[in-house]
Amino acid sequence: MVNLFIAHVVLGVPDVLFWGIILAIAVVAELATLNLVSLWFIFGALSSLIATLLGASVVLQFVLFIVLSGIGFFIFFFAIRPKLANRVVRATNADRIIGKEGVVIELIDSMAGTGQIKVQGQIWSARLEEEGRIEEGELVNILGITGVKAIVEPIKRDASESSAEIERQI
Repeated sequence: MVNLFIAHVVLGVPDVLFWGIILAIAVVAELATLNLVSLWFIFGALSSLIATLLGASVVLQFVLFIVLSGIGFFIFFFAIRPKLANRVVRATNADRIIGKEGVVIELIDSMAGTGQIKVQGQIWSARLEEEGRIEEGELVNILGITGVKAIVEPIKRDASESSAEIERQI
């Protein structure tokens, strides 16, 4: 009986062990990223491992790995990736406040990391895009959302606008 574990040597290790290591590295990389970055290498390494167990030459093992990995990559790149790219991203309720005006109901202080705004009847934790402070009662523009905080910038207003007018706008 032929001992499969020492049939061929690749880079100083038995070919079965070599393809097992390549397969394990590709699987770990895929599981770590979950972005389909090494799926085609998994198929290539698995096919080469099977070919090794069937007694294929080292050259055939590498040809299988390269060809099947390449085919897997092209199938992914031209058939699967375009379908994944065309997924519709649905806006959440949080996205609706971006671009809206709000009023500061608690001092926004970049250094202290504090502040709240009220926009569309909802109260949000807020922070400035840059360093600084915005006093209570001031109008802000919502630029975006990071985590659970609205990212805001102050809106310049006329001195004649009263707090009641600001509340009415919100």
